[in-house]
Amino acid sequence: MPLLSPSLLSRPCVLKAVVLARRVFAAWYVRSAADIIRERASLPVVKAIEQDATWKPIDISTKLKQVAGSDSHFGYRTISQVLPLAYGWTGDLEAAQQLVAAKAHADRLPCAGTQVPVLALVDYISEYTNGHPGLIHGGMTAIIAHSSMSLVAALNTPRSAGVVVSRSLNMDYRSPIRTGQYVKIYAWIYKRGPGEMAAAVHFYSPGGQMLVEAISELDIVEQN
Repeated sequence: MPLLSPSLLSRPCVLKAVVLARRVFAAWYVRSAADIIRERASLPVVKAIEQDATWKPIDISTKLKQVAGSDSHFGYRTISQVLPLAYGWTGDLEAAQQLVAAKAHADRLPCAGTQVPVLALVDYISEYTNGHPGLIHGGMTAIIAHSSMSLVAALNTPRSAGVVVSRSLNMDYRSPIRTGQYVKIYAWIYKRGPGEMAAAVHFYSPGGQMLVEAISELDIVEQN
């Protein structure tokens, strides 16, 4: 008889023990900021972006102040631990559209009149964001999507114009996102008008699998 038979593994007490063990392990094994920075720099996806001259590194720390509720993710170190690596597309608009065309709706391609046609982020999904053991909470995925789209809107809005505020958010979850992994995120503006924008975002695994798609309507609100 096998040491762990299917009937044994299906018993509620054993299942609860497995879940508890995973939770304890996740609480114990949490990467430090230094670990994240070191590991992230060695990722093939990061090296590929940094070797591509059409991507320019961006310091997003100052622009986060232009995003309402920015401390919900990128500025909240307990969750994100370190700011994501950020890169802005410097190529022409047609090339930016081709970058996302295979996965985006035809009416949601990067639009003209943007200084940063596409924003690329490489972020770490912290162990603190789990819903079920080993999986990111769906609400946290929404927060990261919101932060990414608000950030690309802020990058395309003069600071004097005001603060970026989300008016709506629609999520399409394609595949589970596991904690303790890195994701590549593309965010861009596909429609803009006076005081408002519409943004889209795609999440990808380091291997290129599509994980999440989301869109948001955003307002630019004057600061009091």
